[in-house]
Amino acid sequence: MVLESILTSRQIEKNPIEMLIYSIIVTSVAIWTAYIIFPTSASVVFLFLTTIALLPVIYSAIKDDERNEENEDRTVSLGFFERHGTILEIYAYFFLGVIITTSFWYIFASATQSQVMFALEIETIKALGAFNSTYSFSSILTNNLKVMLLSFFVSFIFGTGAIFILSWNAAVVGIFIGNIGKDLIIANNPKIIALILALFHGLSSIALHGIPEIAAYSIAGIAGAILSIGITKGHKTDIIINDSLRLFMIATVIILGAAFLEVFITPIL
Repeated sequence: MVLESILTSRQIEKNPIEMLIYSIIVTSVAIWTAYIIFPTSASVVFLFLTTIALLPVIYSAIKDDERNEENEDRTVSLGFFERHGTILEIYAYFFLGVIITTSFWYIFASATQSQVMFALEIETIKALGAFNSTYSFSSILTNNLKVMLLSFFVSFIFGTGAIFILSWNAAVVGIFIGNIGKDLIIANNPKIIALILALFHGLSSIALHGIPEIAAYSIAGIAGAILSIGITKGHKTDIIINDSLRLFMIATVIILGAAFLEVFITPIL
């Protein structure tokens, strides 16, 4: 595949920020391909196409991470970010790339095109009340735990299934930001300025709880993928299972903290 040849796992492991550019390119191609070929289902198909295109690179990076973890000298105590920091960076840049791309095309495509491209994401934003609804701590925690568990199990079953889950969440955030941008355009701001201001305002408004939420989904996805790869490859399963469970517990703790921030801290800022 042409897109696969643009970037290798070795390249992004050495310089994870390259995933941002790669994610923007892949998501743009996926959006327009889905719009042209599958217009009635474009808002879902582009997520699958994005996942398919990013899968080889991220899967290879996770395999390297699992191999390094298996061969790690257990007499040397390494922190979590020392062991898995590169993979988390890769996921973070991928997520940010999808946000930037969806918000860009939501603003710069025509109104008719954007309504087709992102129909399901737009409906989701309406259902969520554009992130302004006053949900209880228990309901937010339950929802976030469901997404985290889904990231883990889908990644365990499919290897890197969290890519699709994160793509979906990133696309919804992108439309949320795109709506801010469209309001700024109505206020006579040029589109590119509106996009920049919307990205800054939108990301900062959800960053306090959003960053740990996405980190937790990513960690859970990494845990599931590492466990899947470790078991199928017949590697040191006791070590892999132990580390996967530790990652899962870390993700759970982060989700608890993120829900607390979202309910009790973010609304007063």
